[in-house]
Amino acid sequence: MDRGTQQTATALIDAVRERTVAARVAEAAAFVAVGDWAAAHIADAVVGDPITVLGDWHDETYAEALAGDHFLDLGGPGAPVVAEFCISEIAAARGCSFDAARRLVGDAVELRWRLPRVHARIAAGQVDVWRGRRIAQATRTLTFEGAGFVDRHLAYVASKATGPEVDRLVAEAAARFDPETTEAERAEADGGRYLTIELNDLAFTDPLTGTLRGTVDVHGTLDLADALDLERTVAHVARQLVDLGCDEDLDVRRSIALGEIARRCDGVSTLEYDQDQPPTPTRTRREVVLFVHLDQAAMTGTLNGFGPGIDACTGTTGIDLARLDTPGMPRGAVTAEQVQAWCASPDTTVTVKPVIDLNEHDAVNGHTPPDRIADHVRTRWPRCVFPSCTRNSRTADLDHCEPYEQDGPPGQTSTRNLFPLCRRHHRMKTHRELRTGRRWTYRPTNPAAGEPPDALIWTSPMGLHYLVDRDGTRPWPEPDEPEPDDT
Repeated sequence: MDRGTQQTATALIDAVRERTVAARVAEAAAFVAVGDWAAAHIADAVVGDPITVLGDWHDETYAEALAGDHFLDLGGPGAPVVAEFCISEIAAARGCSFDAARRLVGDAVELRWRLPRVHARIAAGQVDVWRGRRIAQATRTLTFEGAGFVDRHLAYVASKATGPEVDRLVAEAAARFDPETTEAERAEADGGRYLTIELNDLAFTDPLTGTLRGTVDVHGTLDLADALDLERTVAHVARQLVDLGCDEDLDVRRSIALGEIARRCDGVSTLEYDQDQPPTPTRTRREVVLFVHLDQAAMTGTLNGFGPGIDACTGTTGIDLARLDTPGMPRGAVTAEQVQAWCASPDTTVTVKPVIDLNEHDAVNGHTPPDRIADHVRTRWPRCVFPSCTRNSRTADLDHCEPYEQDGPPGQTSTRNLFPLCRRHHRMKTHRELRTGRRWTYRPTNPAAGEPPDALIWTSPMGLHYLVDRDGTRPWPEPDEPEPDDT
């Protein structure tokens, strides 16, 4: 790509950025105006106190009130109530239905009064309105304190947080600040588990061919640990089928695998691909691996001046939480009671990983890192470190930031030189683009030069820079900030 073409391409990217920012600012201004309009039509109330809407009135008075304007509870606990009729003005101004306007006003109220940090970033044009509304819709059922917890943790990364990430944080907030309800819902969900094999449908014929299908539908709801065990075993047997000569696609192999698992439970294997192998009945054991994370304050029994068992972020007790971190599976918080139930099963193998001190540095001379270094790096960086990537680092490659040299100095494979990259982004970092002849590169930040600590700066083939830390990705240098001095 010659210099003129490069400048044109850069100008186009700059135009996309400028217009995107302008559109975001304009939409944010309109959204803030909706919140201002709602604020002018709220009932007198104290934020943080529960509000009763249309209390237990006598029938005649209640019917008269319903016929006129009254207040609607559009946000979560602690948000003010808003006059119903004012919503029609918003609907008319935006040219949308009353229901759409009601949802918009509800999201504006939720953000303005219960998620003020996220709301401030929306007002500044730093977060898309649709992302803020997605967060508001997820937090509506949380307590006032729970919403504040989500607000504190999401505000800085709200522009990059995905839907599942928001949902996981909301679930954690519900468990921390409303543990009784959370445990009751979990117990209720346990009672709703089922597994159905639709054998009665076997006689039905395919309406298109008029022939017997020979298949049945299976569906159900499982305990999370049971589902993880089943998924791991089905995936393992499906891979075995390939080695044994089965050339069906993955979905068919998974369905065959489930039948094979059922037969193995009886100590019998009838797979036509495995006729020469003697049956080897085995019982799959569940494995629970516990990674213990402790800091100095936790080990001394106090958290930032609070007493034992007090959450340092909230100052409240709450319940103990653990984090699910299974490669290929959704990540999120689970209760300590749930982990205890999993570990109590006689078929469970429990492995407790040693505590990893992330402040310590470790290195070896070979190319392949030992488990202790790999665990250290993946604990420090739970995701692929490529800009905006959310892949779990436990399934990622470990890349040498400074390329490994066979005859180079000792200690090249270290906790400071290894970073997790998913396979796709590892390839993008290793190989050059066809058009530009350039590739993605990255380096650790230099705090002495005014750069944030514990972060990486990526450079794209177009020469654009992005800063990646454990909170997410953002352009570098940040808007309205000078280019850092590399000298």
